Amino acid sequence: MLIRIKTAVNIPEIPPEVEMETGTLRDVVRKAFGGTHFADDVIDPRTGDINLDSLFDVRLNDVSYLALSQGLDAVLCDGDTVTLSLTLLGGG
Repeated sequence: MLIRIKTAVNIPEIPPEVEMETGTLRDVVRKAFGGTHFADDVIDPRTGDINLDSLFDVRLNDVSYLALSQGLDAVLCDGDTVTLSLTLLGGG
């Protein structure tokens, strides 16, 4: 299946799409960030799990993973779109 990846910022290491047999939202995020220079900030190097305190918001077909009943374990379908957005920090 082909999964499209959209980002709000240009990160050359993140591919615009990934091909996989089956998988979850967690799998796609691991693939997307695995080759980046800041992978350890997004993927916990000890557990291999996604750091939920990272600077990125993860959405599946424009729905935040927090609103999905299965969260990051949501099973993906061919043609789904995963959006990775930089979370802006507050300040003033």
